[in-house]
Amino acid sequence: MQDSLQQAREMINEIDAQMAELFEKRMSAVRQVLAYKRKHQLPILDASREQIVIEKGCALIQDPELKPYYEELLIKQMELSRRYQQVLLETK
Repeated sequence: MQDSLQQAREMINEIDAQMAELFEKRMSAVRQVLAYKRKHQLPILDASREQIVIEKGCALIQDPELKPYYEELLIKQMELSRRYQQVLLETK
């Protein structure tokens, strides 16, 4: 049993490392989005776009039990993205 626990934890560590790399890539794209919004004087929040992201993202999840958790993850991720954009706006 301990061996399977260790294997599961190692898998989680690998996934977390991949997620960290993807997070940095995503936030880099967020900076690009902000540059466009700044240039075109658009607001940070685009609620219709966020709803589309949630719907498309949740459609990728096969396990119905996990969909609400993934939706929550997407919502939190977009909250962080908006907060990051706001910080960038205020500091530049």
